[in-house]
Amino acid sequence: MNISLPSRYEDLEEAYRGRLKPNNPLNQLIQKAVKSMSISGGIRFLPIYCKSCASREIDRHLPETHVFLLDRDEIEDGDKLLERIHREKRNDNVCLIGVIDQFEEQVSGKENIPSQFIEKLSIYDRSHLKDIPTLFIWLTTNRDFQKELENSTSRNRRLLLESDFEVSGPSRESWPSIIKETFTFHNSEKPLADYNVVEKDLYDICQDALTVGEALESVGVLLSERIPSLQDLSEYQVILVWPVADGTRMQRVLQFSRPREGYLLNWDAWQRELNAQDRDTLPLQEYNRTRLYFDVRIVPLRVADIHKLCQNLDDDPETFSKTYMQWFQNTHLYQILSGNWDNYDYSPVKERESQRSEAAKTLNLG
Repeated sequence: MNISLPSRYEDLEEAYRGRLKPNNPLNQLIQKAVKSMSISGGIRFLPIYCKSCASREIDRHLPETHVFLLDRDEIEDGDKLLERIHREKRNDNVCLIGVIDQFEEQVSGKENIPSQFIEKLSIYDRSHLKDIPTLFIWLTTNRDFQKELENSTSRNRRLLLESDFEVSGPSRESWPSIIKETFTFHNSEKPLADYNVVEKDLYDICQDALTVGEALESVGVLLSERIPSLQDLSEYQVILVWPVADGTRMQRVLQFSRPREGYLLNWDAWQRELNAQDRDTLPLQEYNRTRLYFDVRIVPLRVADIHKLCQNLDDDPETFSKTYMQWFQNTHLYQILSGNWDNYDYSPVKERESQRSEAAKTLNLG
């Protein structure tokens, strides 16, 4: 079962990003910046306090803009920044919007970042980018850092598009519908209710979450309980049930087993039975690792105790008599499985001559 519920903008399918609702105050401010640059020239800078991806989707709503995300080396290296700007410039009628997404959280010495970056922009405003309308948007979730960015434009106030600008995410009341729409789109139009996540679950999660992204992650945790776990070989146990017809054969099998330790395979006894050629040719190390990993057990069972309980799986199920069930319940294996073996008089090789023993021998299972 494959379920997808992305909680980050980067993980959303490209087609779904076009459904994200625009932020009207931000779009209006972009309109203002474009008009200002077309009249006065130069570039603009906008530090935004936000926990929203609206700035990454501006060009979907304003087709005469082009948004791109700046990399770390382009933020730190002025030459690489200019190369990126010229590479993204596609025609003269498009305003470029370079987005810096919380870069200050990725580096040390962030107290020097505002002045250094704004100084570069001030130079480019008068030289390399004076004829290329470009808006630089710096996204941050730190109000103090936003203020530092704004103060760094004090020597060139024309750069600063707006002070104390904040982009708010969708209202909390709309989060449940956003979660349902996101899930439905990414899961072939299947509703969340098909996975036993109902409206009340969404409401409770959205009340406790701080952001819609956090709410999406919480719903993902809830959904994970409905997804089958990965196959875990460490949980497997191999039990070899070995039917025997008499005490001699029982003893022969028991030399490779440890009944008092849950029928663990007696590795040392098995190795002693190997001839020289087998010791040289068999992958003993791999065998031993397999034996330990799968917790191999060898359980000899008297055919007389079980053969009446065996049946052809192709036949209709039979109703077993209580006598046959009681014979099986008297076996050492049953005592171990039922947790009662400490109170059981264990005698694995004691001969029991009987008609059912003779009947079992004719099956040639020994």
